[in-house]
Amino acid sequence: MKIPRICAGVRTCALACLLAGVASASTYYVSTSDGDDSRDGQTAAAAWKTIAKVNGSTFLAGDQILFKRGDVWRESLVPPSSGAAGNPIKFDAYGTGDPPTITGYQDLPLASWTLDSGNIWKASITSASFNYILFGGSIWGLKHTNGKSACVAPYDFYFASNVLYVYSVGPPVSYYGSVAAMLMTNGQLLYVNGKSWLEIQHFKLSYFDAYGLRIGGASDHITVANVASEGIIPAGTTPHGFYVNASPSPTDINFYNVDAHRNYDGFRFDGSATAITVKNCRAYANRDAGIQDNTGVSKFSYCHFYGNGLGVVTSSDTAGARDDGNNVAGYSAPQVQGFARYPARITITVDDPGLADGGDTYVDSILPAFDARGAQLGIAIVTGYAGSTALIPKFQSWINAGWDVTSHSWSHQYFSNLNGFTIRYTGAGSAATMSISGNVLSTAVTGGPGGENLSLNLGNASYDTMSELVATINGRGGYSAALDPTCQGAVHSIALADVSAVNIKTDYSTLLQKDRLIPDEMASSKAWMSANLTVLPSTRVYVYPGGWEDSQTQGWSVAAGYAGARGAFKLDLGNKDVYGRGVNVQNITSFGVNPWLQGKSTQEMDAMMAALVFKSSVWGVPYGVFWHKDDLSIAEVGNLLDGLIHHGATIMTNTQLVSWLTGQAPVAGTTTYVTSATGTEADFRPTAVSPTVNTGADLGSGFRYDLMGVDQSWMGSGWEMGAFTLVPGSGPFVVMVQ
Repeated sequence: MKIPRICAGVRTCALACLLAGVASASTYYVSTSDGDDSRDGQTAAAAWKTIAKVNGSTFLAGDQILFKRGDVWRESLVPPSSGAAGNPIKFDAYGTGDPPTITGYQDLPLASWTLDSGNIWKASITSASFNYILFGGSIWGLKHTNGKSACVAPYDFYFASNVLYVYSVGPPVSYYGSVAAMLMTNGQLLYVNGKSWLEIQHFKLSYFDAYGLRIGGASDHITVANVASEGIIPAGTTPHGFYVNASPSPTDINFYNVDAHRNYDGFRFDGSATAITVKNCRAYANRDAGIQDNTGVSKFSYCHFYGNGLGVVTSSDTAGARDDGNNVAGYSAPQVQGFARYPARITITVDDPGLADGGDTYVDSILPAFDARGAQLGIAIVTGYAGSTALIPKFQSWINAGWDVTSHSWSHQYFSNLNGFTIRYTGAGSAATMSISGNVLSTAVTGGPGGENLSLNLGNASYDTMSELVATINGRGGYSAALDPTCQGAVHSIALADVSAVNIKTDYSTLLQKDRLIPDEMASSKAWMSANLTVLPSTRVYVYPGGWEDSQTQGWSVAAGYAGARGAFKLDLGNKDVYGRGVNVQNITSFGVNPWLQGKSTQEMDAMMAALVFKSSVWGVPYGVFWHKDDLSIAEVGNLLDGLIHHGATIMTNTQLVSWLTGQAPVAGTTTYVTSATGTEADFRPTAVSPTVNTGADLGSGFRYDLMGVDQSWMGSGWEMGAFTLVPGSGPFVVMVQ
């Protein structure tokens, strides 16, 4: 633990020391609170006001452009000049308090709003366009482009000619709690474009949908230090906290003591480069990766990456970047001030009883582990087999005992594999063709013995499954048929695709038709359960085999009467299936334990469940964790449950989760539902027990002051990783908005 050795006025003292030690040609000051662009900007008393003034000026090597702490700008900073080797142009902070903030966040207070008509309210905003409105501090609105009349439900908005229209029953601030527009759409808050020899320190970048800090064009020799970049907006496959895609290949790009949290990628490097250094940095809870390096040259050291990758059960912390040593070990919990914006709602399911022999006995073997912990288990059954019928008493006993039994399809057939069976005419006829139309399979043989032609009604109970149909064809003289290895025998024959007079003198492979297969799988399974089981919930849930689903199948699920479904092994629509943007109840993200959670020790399982809970809590992502017979031992099941419970997960059944979701606010015209955050804004500053405290590298006097202006060595010689040094007893860091 560091030993305190300076006074509480460290921030003012640190800034004075920093600026006194900087030699520069000229120093310019910028302040939104007391600046004026008509001044010369060369003293704090004569500060400029806008970033536009900075962007439109020319600077010389060694110049400093200092932004006042506590002030907020809603403009993009684009450094207009290059420095020189050994004499960079510096962009930095002056004063005390919170860092200078560049943000897209524009609060719209009560006075901004007037009634337009009915339940449509309007506010004037000076902006070319934007795509995101934040309601109540945590729910992202639904943008309409076809006029204000489309705003007919909560969270609807429309923007045109500098006027924002929103649906609201009464004044929007009263109805929603708060309304904020996210400005600077598809841009960047800080853009280094074709400039070199720059040093950028002590900025907070927040609420952007594309890039926080972007380096492009012919840029090189750029150092970024003590900066935090949090995009926060779930904008599909953006935003990126720190983005490099410069040409020609940069040779000297450095990121020191920076934080990149709650973006799509914390760091993203595209194009080509010779050297990119990431040192003393942190990246937490980015929806895709902590670092996504597509250049293959970046090196990271003395860094901590945690809880990245919302669409995977593991963490996708670094991809393509090279480990240069002294990093915090993976799955080491960050121990931050706070991250639980949402309850981590997680379902646990064993799939396939009825399909896999012994699935029922495996389920029975692990139920005591759930009972002992007061946890819920979901059981997803396949209904189209003789084994399913034999297990009706067992299925009913699970239901009677309070376990959640849901539909896992009729046959477990994937629509990614649409091969049916092969057929060949083997008789003496000179020609033979086959047609499938109107649920009738028929053949026409030329020159063969009488009675060889087939006319089979595919809905006939005697051969209404693929295995029965193949057996029936083989039982008729003159034909050979074989089920394709990818085709499940219980698939109903009516799922076959139509063909017309195809040659079957040689092997012909039939195909299943997706829009026949999937609706039948859903309807048949649901009907079987309703006919054979009692006390089923009114909320019916579907579990996709293999996680195969898409927008078509989601529609069929709704048509079949399923209130929700556990779907793909990913987040919907570019890793943005989060509560604030809307969770698609027909595609709840699935995670299989095989192989990622198999063979883990008690400690390893606990650490991985901690990361899963962390991701879910930060963003509000509901997860469905599942496995099959014998994927986990009884002990491993206990470890998984203990890890989730230990780290505060809300374990629910599939039916409970779907019922809860459908009770939240619907997004009109979709199967998505949104809900407000229940906790405070995430605060990723370290606590005293964080693994980043006292484990960073000493980067030298030029970078020793953290984002808040605090000397890294104020309590000893050790440095923290990231933009914040440890200040015990300090209050939460808040992004200031005005």
